[in-house]
Amino acid sequence: MPKASRNPTQRPRARATAAPAPERSGRDALERALAIAVVAFAAIAVLGFAGAMLHVAFRDTVPLFAGVAWQYAYWLPLLSLPLSIVCLVVLVIVSGAGKARRR
Repeated sequence: MPKASRNPTQRPRARATAAPAPERSGRDALERALAIAVVAFAAIAVLGFAGAMLHVAFRDTVPLFAGVAWQYAYWLPLLSLPLSIVCLVVLVIVSGAGKARRR
């Protein structure tokens, strides 16, 4: 077994104690929920748009796409995209108010 080096740069340093995590406020939780809602509503809008296009393209040839459920895919983008935009605007306002309050 080789002898340990006397070079101080090769010795393991003592680990610094971890600082306690700062408490999360209600504003942080609201910002996180709004960010998740923006992404979720945008994804639903994209999937609804894709479903509506699939229904239009294949309703006459593929029996799966001729069902009534695919007709509701038209409503998904009409509902979820405005909700996504509203959540995004509220997120920007809440985030800006939080940063202004911290200054």
